[in-house]
Amino acid sequence: MKRTVIYFFLFLSIIVIFSFFSCATTVQNKDESGEEPFSADKKEKEESETKDSDEEWSKGIIEDTVSGFEDSEELDPMDDSMKRGDDGKTGKDRIPSTSGLRAGYADDNKQFNYFINFLTTYNYVSHFGINIRERIIFKIMDNKGKSIPNAEVTIFGNGSTLCKGQSYADGSFLFFPSEYGTLEYFDVEVNLIHYNRASTNVEERYQQRKKSVRVFRDGVRQVDIVFDNPGPDMKNVPLDILFILDTTGSMGEEINRLKTTIEIINMNIVSLSSKPRVRFGMVLYKDRGDEEYITKIIPLTGNLDEFREELDQVEADGGGDVREDLQAALDDAIQHIEWNSRGIRLGFIITDAPPHLDYNQEYSYVDAVHDARDKGIKLFTVGTGGLSVEGEYVLRQISQYTYAKYIFLTYGEQGESAGGGTGSVSHHTGANFQTDKLEAIIIRFTKEELSYLTGQPMEEGEEYFEATRIEEEEKEETLNKLFEMAVSQLVDYSSIGLEKGIRISVIPVISSDEKYKIDAEYFTDQLVKTVSADERFTMVEREDLQKILEEMELQLSGIISDESAVEVGALLGAEVLITGKMYRKEKHYEIFFKFLRVETAEILSVTRTRIEKTLGLSK
Repeated sequence: MKRTVIYFFLFLSIIVIFSFFSCATTVQNKDESGEEPFSADKKEKEESETKDSDEEWSKGIIEDTVSGFEDSEELDPMDDSMKRGDDGKTGKDRIPSTSGLRAGYADDNKQFNYFINFLTTYNYVSHFGINIRERIIFKIMDNKGKSIPNAEVTIFGNGSTLCKGQSYADGSFLFFPSEYGTLEYFDVEVNLIHYNRASTNVEERYQQRKKSVRVFRDGVRQVDIVFDNPGPDMKNVPLDILFILDTTGSMGEEINRLKTTIEIINMNIVSLSSKPRVRFGMVLYKDRGDEEYITKIIPLTGNLDEFREELDQVEADGGGDVREDLQAALDDAIQHIEWNSRGIRLGFIITDAPPHLDYNQEYSYVDAVHDARDKGIKLFTVGTGGLSVEGEYVLRQISQYTYAKYIFLTYGEQGESAGGGTGSVSHHTGANFQTDKLEAIIIRFTKEELSYLTGQPMEEGEEYFEATRIEEEEKEETLNKLFEMAVSQLVDYSSIGLEKGIRISVIPVISSDEKYKIDAEYFTDQLVKTVSADERFTMVEREDLQKILEEMELQLSGIISDESAVEVGALLGAEVLITGKMYRKEKHYEIFFKFLRVETAEILSVTRTRIEKTLGLSK
């Protein structure tokens, strides 16, 4: 009996011990999961945050939304499928999952008129002049509408060669007539070397193709040059990425971030189906008087570990005054780097300081942008903490001329910033910019360049302005805010510079459904009020417009094409027009606006608005 009792208690002890460890394991797994226990307080907090978010979303006008870098596009930095480096470590061992360095960017070729106004407003800062006020974009395409990169473009004027260069990945070549006096027309010659991998005959593999066109100074701002044969085969395209990096003492954070994210950048690029052949390189620069170096070249290499080894040795130090020797760095970057000749070439200038322009250097940043354009190199510029408007001015000149973008680090400030202070980067871009992580922006721009060569451009979120009815605001006030934003974007994104006081007319908005004609007329009236109050324009008399429309029987037909609108504009003496087409959706109206140039009948810019149904007149 005694032995039986002992066995019973021994058995009971084993059960208790087993239960204890089982519970302990359950508690440990829950703790390691990082999940907080659910609570009523937490639920109330989440509901409150959701409510606040919804209220913020519905306040009057929602600014234009442009998709930035999609999270789904970014390779997971903690993915076990990452390749191991030569040191045996996976990306999982070496790469942080996040970067705290956020940035905004602006496309000054898209918001061309806004950029021209920026240059005029801040013309007093130290800079060298580049006359870009007149711009013509040539688009080189094959017979299927696919862009042709690296086409050789030569511009002639009065029998002399004015400039010569290569088209970018999207087939574009930028020409600025304002740099070449008062010539009325220019002759353009495009040479295409067609590479046929399938042929074993050298002469057949490289076939010279040539096209010539004549363009007029006052003509359209985009000229398409279409070849009647397929473009080059661009699989495994060579891709060069060069960092032109200010390494003075104040650049420590930016250098460290590049070190910790270079593998994220690399793996997001090499993982693409197009399998580009990527090379990274650097031009490091400081200033005269720094003992270590003024500039230092790290050649382009396809060996990431080799590049990382060089990058890991970069330290931020030196730099006594505010300005640094960017021009010496550009000399090295453009003239002494061995760029690929048949692929994509991207440079990223990263600095928090304006350049020295007082060294009387033979090679200036103006020479650099001309040479970069000629070699088909895009120079993206990145302004970091403390950059002043002088630095912004020069960086934006460089990026705009080379068909790239200006990137600026953001530190939570709202609207525009004059920079110059700690943690503040000068950016005068209006509302026309989008923010994301710096490395995500670099990845996005690189992917964008590669996408042109596949014939499948990256998808972007549609850009539009939206108006929602709010009780404390009159309908007309809400619509005025909406149309002010829409008109400002039309002006900012104009492909030509606009003089103040330019004569404008608003053509009546046309409804796709006759039932909602009264709403279209109401929105037209509100748009006219907005434009009439805008000091940038001189409004054509509305009575004259109505008379001409009636004479041409356009208003009765409800159909106004771009051509007939331009004809109306010419009769009115208007220089530019705004036209609109309205569609009724389930919960809102959509109006597509065009900004037309009367002289050439070309579309200068477009935008789209969404208007909640309650802001119209129909029930």
